Amino acid sequence: MSVALRAVVIESPDPIALGAFWSAVLESSIDSGTDGVVIRFGQHREQMLYIVEGPTRETLKHEPFMYVAATGTTLDEEVDRLVSLGAMVIDREWNVHEELHVGSALIADPEENCFLLRSSDEEVRAAERMLETWCRPCGRPSGPPHGTLRRQRH
Repeated sequence: MSVALRAVVIESPDPIALGAFWSAVLESSIDSGTDGVVIRFGQHREQMLYIVEGPTRETLKHEPFMYVAATGTTLDEEVDRLVSLGAMVIDREWNVHEELHVGSALIADPEENCFLLRSSDEEVRAAERMLETWCRPCGRPSGPPHGTLRRQRH
């Protein structure tokens, strides 16, 4: 048995403006909803992001409400794209070693709702291949020393 994500709901004092941001992030169209806007996303557009009218939050929370991954691009390129759309980077974290370029970025949308952007599957696979060569005892020209697999924050 399993479940499938169908919808995420965000409250916003300006659903149309926030919807425009998320529509650009998800590269998807924005439609009218009964009390806000709807953005359909996913491989077959079966998932929905509802942005409904709601109050302004008084404090910024750094807990992500959504986890997303870069697709067809690098984490750095996707972070740059999101910042150009109006997002703000709160924190960056590299998994294992910064040289592998695998990690995540805690990002806030224009209304300061935080979400976590992770490296693409392609970047993760490339890093796994690099780690295999770094961990072989036959010597390596460069890379992190064996046994330094840890998280680094920047």
